[in-house]
Amino acid sequence: MEAKRKSASRIASSLLLILMAMAIVVAGCSSGSGKSEPGAPEQDAPPDSAKNGGTSTGEKVTLRFAIAMDPARYEPYKKVVDKWNAEHPDIEVKLENTPWADYWQKLQVLTASNSMPDVWNYVPGFGAQWLQNDQLLPLDEFVAQDPEANLDDLQPAMRDYMTYKGKFYGFPYDFTALVLFYNKDLFDQAGLEYPTDDWTFDDVRNAAIKITESVKSDKGKVYGLLSTMGNLDWITDSYYHAFGATLITEDGKFGANNEGGIQTLQYFKDNIDMGITPKPEPGGGMNQSLWISGLVGMVIDGAWAIPTYQEVDFDWDMAKFPLGPAGRHNVSIGGTFVISKQTKHPKEAYEFLKYVTNTENLSEIVAKTGAGVPGRRSAEAALSPKMKKYAELIADTKPYNAIIGSLELFTIQQKEVEAVWFGAKTPEEALSAIEEQANKVLVAN
Repeated sequence: MEAKRKSASRIASSLLLILMAMAIVVAGCSSGSGKSEPGAPEQDAPPDSAKNGGTSTGEKVTLRFAIAMDPARYEPYKKVVDKWNAEHPDIEVKLENTPWADYWQKLQVLTASNSMPDVWNYVPGFGAQWLQNDQLLPLDEFVAQDPEANLDDLQPAMRDYMTYKGKFYGFPYDFTALVLFYNKDLFDQAGLEYPTDDWTFDDVRNAAIKITESVKSDKGKVYGLLSTMGNLDWITDSYYHAFGATLITEDGKFGANNEGGIQTLQYFKDNIDMGITPKPEPGGGMNQSLWISGLVGMVIDGAWAIPTYQEVDFDWDMAKFPLGPAGRHNVSIGGTFVISKQTKHPKEAYEFLKYVTNTENLSEIVAKTGAGVPGRRSAEAALSPKMKKYAELIADTKPYNAIIGSLELFTIQQKEVEAVWFGAKTPEEALSAIEEQANKVLVAN
């Protein structure tokens, strides 16, 4: 019944978005001026003059700024937009916030109806189709004339994500990657030295065995390591690289159906079978409540988890993502803001894009709220001591190959790898099935 309810809800949501798109198109076509409602771009293609920086008409400009933030992160953005509007009476920015679960589907509808927001929230992988289908505005001409752009101040991995075929497309607002978190109290009880930045996956397993076997709690069973492979999305590339494989190859194919990929899955399957890692719930990933309750010695996770760790009643710290047999190649991800190629006001959109991602605003929006590591390194000064350490640990991370089709790959991988955790498939069988299904999707895109 619950599954049917959710399915019906998704269908209703899709129909609503389609009707919204139809309404936008009809409104645009019925307007004698050929323009849409205030705040939305005109329905025809932007003129060449606009592509080269736009012209000043003296009229008030309205920009639409689309984000996908939870309520706690929405308020800081609203303050920045309100501040911009107070300082720029000739350029009004209208903030549009959409829940993450609906955001990307909504963008599909807005793209089809030629009504994209001027500046919007972009994440590599999720936004690959807009980048690779030439639907974003390159920023190179603006940057070349802007001495304050300072691309060297951007987090290197995020700058690489937003550079495509030699052109630059967006300014990042945050940045995250995996580190090894550890419960210092459980390590003390087990008589173990704390993890260091040169720990290997074997070191992690050995410590996990000792903690599981020697530490007891009246709250429940103690596990040495909580992690399997996260939610089986982009972060799996870090694990694959550690064992000599890769999530997506440079030529756009699944790159883990090999000995390195087998060793990756086998490592986590053995940890589950040994009882040092709890078996994940189907489709649920890691049970973070075990860590928060103090029943886990180690967990490999990212900045998104840190805010929930502030209230725990045990002492914790972190070290670099572990080394594997093939070394360490920790990948990262983050959010950026981009400009739609549909915008009628590229010059003004660039000025706002630069404003919302400057050092001062990223300090307020990201650093001081504990939301992660800011996209500009100069804004890291506003981070808490814990977050400053986290920023240092992930500074040398690299981007994964976030191409069109990678999201479908994550869904395929989720199902097949879970079959390994529950003993329904061997690593070899799962990886072979992933490769067959994923390459059809990746090649098709």
